Amino acid sequence: MNFSSRYVINAPDVVSEDFNGEMVILNLANGHYFSLQGIASKIWASLGEGHGPDAILASIAAAQPKLLESSTAFFKRLAELALIVPREDDATKPTAPLDQAWAAEAPAIEVFEDLAELIFADPIHDVDEQVGWPKPRAAQ
Repeated sequence: MNFSSRYVINAPDVVSEDFNGEMVILNLANGHYFSLQGIASKIWASLGEGHGPDAILASIAAAQPKLLESSTAFFKRLAELALIVPREDDATKPTAPLDQAWAAEAPAIEVFEDLAELIFADPIHDVDEQVGWPKPRAAQ
């Protein structure tokens, strides 16, 4: 992974929400969802503000050098999970200054695949047209 390239959140397939300090991410393309721990939420927010991994890692290295290795691994994991993708252009500038205060907890991501089928369920459209809801469409 070349951190000099700008990576961005893989929108619109990837959405996130902060629930009282816990960042939850949903990949709409595959139905997997994720929970972030440690400084991962702050890293994710910084990406959302338009900061690239290189700037974020430089900030972490300056404030918490012991977290550099785990933060680098975290970015690699985000790319593996297709939550971030390389950006073709570099036209977007960050929307906020990069916060320099990093907590001492290493970033971590927890992956949940158990609800993928439920997320993709479409009870309104997956019905037999002749019988209607709640009778599911026959397998084809």
